[in-house]
Amino acid sequence: MRGIVPQKVKGFRDINSTQNALRELIIQKASEVYRRFGFSRFDTPVLEYAECLGKYLPDNDSVAQGVYSFKNPEQEPVFDTLGKEMRDDANNVIMENHYVAMRYDLTAPLARVYAESLWQQHLRGEIQGKTNLFRRFQYGPVYRFEAKLDPGRFREFWQMDFDTVGAEDVATDAENCMVLSEALENIGLKRGTYLIKINNRKIVNGLLAFIGIDKKEDETAVMRVIDKLDKIGIDNVAKELGAGRIDETSGAKIPGLGIKDDNIALIVNYIKDFEKHTSRKETLLKLKSKPAFENAVYKEGVEELEKIDGILKTLGYDEKVAILDPSMVRGLGYYTGPIYEVESLQTYKDEKGRERKVGSICGGGRYDGLVENLLGVKVPATGASIGVDRLAELLTLTNQVPEQIDGPVIVIVFDDALMPLYQKTAADLRKNGINTEIYYGAKRGLKHQMAYADKNNCPLAVIIGGDEAEKGVATVKNLKLGKLLADKISDKNEWKSKVQKEISLENLSEEIKNMLAQE
Repeated sequence: MRGIVPQKVKGFRDINSTQNALRELIIQKASEVYRRFGFSRFDTPVLEYAECLGKYLPDNDSVAQGVYSFKNPEQEPVFDTLGKEMRDDANNVIMENHYVAMRYDLTAPLARVYAESLWQQHLRGEIQGKTNLFRRFQYGPVYRFEAKLDPGRFREFWQMDFDTVGAEDVATDAENCMVLSEALENIGLKRGTYLIKINNRKIVNGLLAFIGIDKKEDETAVMRVIDKLDKIGIDNVAKELGAGRIDETSGAKIPGLGIKDDNIALIVNYIKDFEKHTSRKETLLKLKSKPAFENAVYKEGVEELEKIDGILKTLGYDEKVAILDPSMVRGLGYYTGPIYEVESLQTYKDEKGRERKVGSICGGGRYDGLVENLLGVKVPATGASIGVDRLAELLTLTNQVPEQIDGPVIVIVFDDALMPLYQKTAADLRKNGINTEIYYGAKRGLKHQMAYADKNNCPLAVIIGGDEAEKGVATVKNLKLGKLLADKISDKNEWKSKVQKEISLENLSEEIKNMLAQE
């Protein structure tokens, strides 16, 4: 082996059992809420054809940027826009090694699923009238190739999405905000420790159209700059909209969009008008007072926000849960209507004692054009996503990690001659629904085995030596209780009497089940 040592690929992580337990807990608690609202689980593959994923990542100009993309080693036919195999002059099917890409989110693959289903229905002549309703949730890893990694950011991370395809009514967008709120609280966040910020892309699009910026590529370029607001500040946003700026950290020249000064002023003043969060009612009144309200797209966006506000208000989701933030723009380019982002309001101290925030932990919005881009058929769709790893990081940094999920009961090994008894004991426990591990390590000392049990959060240790085997009993040590009493009881014999007891092997499964139930 030359030029490499055993190490992780940059931007990827090893996930230990504790981190996995927290991730699983978040997924379990969010799944309960998703199912409660009628979503069912549906999974898509990690690899997709690059053209089916499309180009929607912020700050990148082609599908090959921002994603892990490579040519499929398998040659496959090239199809025309009608789905027929293309042929050369000799009537041979044209074959290519198509580009494939690792999914960068869970929404673009969903659009492919729905478009593929519509395409198959079209071939069978089954499409009649409006498209079918489809609601699903999914969780799993997504992949982004970011050339420069900021601290705490990774190239592989987990998301947990829920989506509704085939619904035009923005009541579904209001419901998305409710689902996010309920899921976060089911996971353990208290109301008031997070805030859902809601906006509508139509409002920003209408504002830009009002000042003469109405081409899709120009709109997207402006959106990308506005989306940097939290990172670079309003003054640098103004510079990037105009002549450009010099990055303060790297000294690099960042080109501007060349927008006229008076139009930059309109955009900047619009953002500044909504810097301070007011009530949703006041925000709607202010939006209606803007000259851009003359624009039909802008007006439609405001009316949609008004409907969402009415539903949330009726169901008791006040400004402590959700606000309207007209300056907020989510980076992904496929959003077409209402958008929402959940910000954690909690802080933590970093290693230098500075107070920090994790920031955004969830987000989503309406993407009515995503299936259309693949198939040419307009299909309304909306959804949202919990950043599983970001949320896990928040819970860890703010000391809100729920009580650790217990590992297995561990059977301590002293004597190879007793291995058949250890195996039978473990098998009996498993038959009774008790997760059980036999210690197979080379280091057989009790100290090493107990350290291993502690590392894996084992609640109980089953100890069977020669004396116990002869008597037909096992000594069961309650490791979890032992940790709790360690600082409270100084007398070793008293501590031992409370955390350790001898149990007949015949009754072991029943006794251990009772001990685990009491914890």
